[in-house]
Amino acid sequence: MNTSAKTGVRWTVQIILTVAVTYFLFRSLRLSWDEIATVNLGRWRPQPLPLVASVVVLLSVFAYLVVLWRRMVVALGGPPLKLGESFRIFFLANLGRYVPGKVWQLAGLAYLAGKRGVSVPVASSSAVLGQVFSLGAAAALAAVVLISGTKVGYKGALAPWGAALLAVIALVTVIPGSLRLLLRLLFRLSRKGTKAPALGRWFGVRWLGLYLPAWIGYGVAFGLLWSSFAALPAVSWLGAVGGFAGAYFLGYAAIFAPAGVGVREGALAVLLAPWLGGGQAAVLAVVARIWMTAVELLPVIAIAAAKAMGWTNGQMGTLDEES
Repeated sequence: MNTSAKTGVRWTVQIILTVAVTYFLFRSLRLSWDEIATVNLGRWRPQPLPLVASVVVLLSVFAYLVVLWRRMVVALGGPPLKLGESFRIFFLANLGRYVPGKVWQLAGLAYLAGKRGVSVPVASSSAVLGQVFSLGAAAALAAVVLISGTKVGYKGALAPWGAALLAVIALVTVIPGSLRLLLRLLFRLSRKGTKAPALGRWFGVRWLGLYLPAWIGYGVAFGLLWSSFAALPAVSWLGAVGGFAGAYFLGYAAIFAPAGVGVREGALAVLLAPWLGGGQAAVLAVVARIWMTAVELLPVIAIAAAKAMGWTNGQMGTLDEES
């Protein structure tokens, strides 16, 4: 089988898996066409103030994640990257999320950091560990929702799954030996043949704690988006924070779906159904995808515009000096 045929088969399998998982997630809502028809899309007009607030909070979370990654590079023994350059590297690499496989974002981050003088071990380790702690924090918040399931309308059988998820998070992110094993496996698979940076005893605890506020911020931004639609029930902040984090985690775990498309929406609809009902939860999940994708593109557009207008050196230099 030639390369083109293999690529075609791989993409076909990924599409089939994405559609299948999305179908079963939405099917679990037990939506009927009659229920979907009751959702009045004409009432889905967002109020400007909470919508703008949601965008501002989401952009603030993105900025916080850039600063965290920049600090991660230094913590692993790398050079202090300039702030403006860190933003450019982070947001350009973030576009790799939309390519199936989940590795392109991390590979892009490591590659672009390497071009700015960061060694291969530090560049690769910072990209992988940043993602590990980010997903660990998201899963931890999702686990809280599952454990609290009986209070919000979920089946009580979900609580043990939440406890098990917390145990796995602790095993993978908090124990230094687990993180070192993960990095050794990474370098072996990538055939880099380099030694992973040393990690202190409290490295995992510290960084997991630093990534938790980011996911709380994501939830607050999503809650503001939710509140911008006056036709919806009042915001449940437990649902907004835990549901959004859980859906993102499940979307990332579906390695076959580019940026978790479909899977994330299905999971978010399921997690929000106790507060919104199946129909409205499904619509809000789709709206959330459009909202987040649009906001993610804003920094990339700004970077491209700055470069096109010749502002890159001046503007980036100002940020670098302030950092």
